[in-house]
Amino acid sequence: MKLISLKDNTLNKCSSSGTLSGRIREALDSIAGKNLRSLASKDRRFIIYPPFSKELDLKNNDVIFNVDYSDQTNLRITTGNIMGFVGLNDDVRVNITSRFDLDGKNFFLHYMLQKVCNVAYSPRTDAGEDSFFDFLYYLFPSYLNDALKQGVYRAYVNHEYNDANVRGPIDVSRHIRYNIPFNGKVAYHTREYTTDNFVTQLIRHTIEYIRFLSCGKSVLEGDISSKTPDNVRAIEFATSTYNRNFRQHIISKNLRPITHPYYTAYEPLRKLCLAILMHKKLSYGEDSANQINGILFNGASLWEEYLNILLAAEFKDRLKHPNNRTGKEAQYLFRNDENHNRRWVFPDFMIDCNVEKGPIDSAKAIIDAKYKPLNGEIGRDDAFQMLAYLFRFKSKNGFLIHPVKHDEEHQEPSYLTLYNDSSVKLTTVPFVVPETTGSFDVFCKAMNEAERKIIKCICL
Repeated sequence: MKLISLKDNTLNKCSSSGTLSGRIREALDSIAGKNLRSLASKDRRFIIYPPFSKELDLKNNDVIFNVDYSDQTNLRITTGNIMGFVGLNDDVRVNITSRFDLDGKNFFLHYMLQKVCNVAYSPRTDAGEDSFFDFLYYLFPSYLNDALKQGVYRAYVNHEYNDANVRGPIDVSRHIRYNIPFNGKVAYHTREYTTDNFVTQLIRHTIEYIRFLSCGKSVLEGDISSKTPDNVRAIEFATSTYNRNFRQHIISKNLRPITHPYYTAYEPLRKLCLAILMHKKLSYGEDSANQINGILFNGASLWEEYLNILLAAEFKDRLKHPNNRTGKEAQYLFRNDENHNRRWVFPDFMIDCNVEKGPIDSAKAIIDAKYKPLNGEIGRDDAFQMLAYLFRFKSKNGFLIHPVKHDEEHQEPSYLTLYNDSSVKLTTVPFVVPETTGSFDVFCKAMNEAERKIIKCICL
């Protein structure tokens, strides 16, 4: 198998060792140029985080990578904000790691996932064949909690009984086999609407599998504010017939997608549980219907949610976080414009908002999160976007927070003032990601220091 290792938001040059074989090029073309919209809607074998819930989530520009074949000896593969792991048939596997990480450690991605998913443990530092499975454990609490918001899954289940309390149709053949000569019992079956079904049993088997891992306690308990322990107990209470020996049978009963119109959040959870329990290598092709082709992380969304955790801890109730992924707290550019969603605006963060009859009237400061490289400059589109936010919300202060490597030139905040109003200031705040050469604990301490510097820059 050919392993292609890439960095996000980078023009990667990969040696192809001569002319590309037809199967390798075919494998690359099967995913090149594909965006998250197509993978989420057409191919159910990808786990994508953060999970999508609305059409607003699926942006056409979230392309995994593009390939330039003009040079047959050196492939030119351009990546975007997407990180993760993709298996392309049996010939090619593509790993896309953060541009801030070295030697396949993925410390920066691990750190952001720990913050967003409320899980903390020391990850493996090797880049072995199965290291990508570590990321699945981070996602389980988040997917579980989202699913349980819709209640414990209920479904009709057939049960067989052999007792004197007949509550359903009699099974004649089974009755003759078990109760002749007559012993006072009757064999019958019922169809019950219950929480103890194949879906909840799958979740329970996943919980028990994680429980015995070294990271199990951290994943299933979280911190004192986590809802995960209560939801784990709810699943345990619902699955009174759990039996470790039935795991393979439960897996086989959950290979089809969940199409229930109400329990929509259980389908991503089902796929995640199968990926954890089956623990199969990545593959891509028609013969791999029951395997996971890849795990993809939207770096831009993950960076925004990470900053939300960081800023909420500092500003608490002073912070507003409209979310274009979920459509939460959409704001309008014009009055009486609620029905024109193309003119909705979603500033990433707003501080000290003045709310007037529903929509936000003004804010003291606007903060925008950018994961893409800025190279020390604010692009035209980003500048116009921030100016629109500042004008709409009558704000004098705009901050644009973006991550930079520890060895980049532009590591200090810089600002621009509006041409005809010097009181309106747009500040670019670099978040300096520390080196990943040491241990994960050392990296976490350095990240904590970087977080304090960011807070100090934007405190008003």
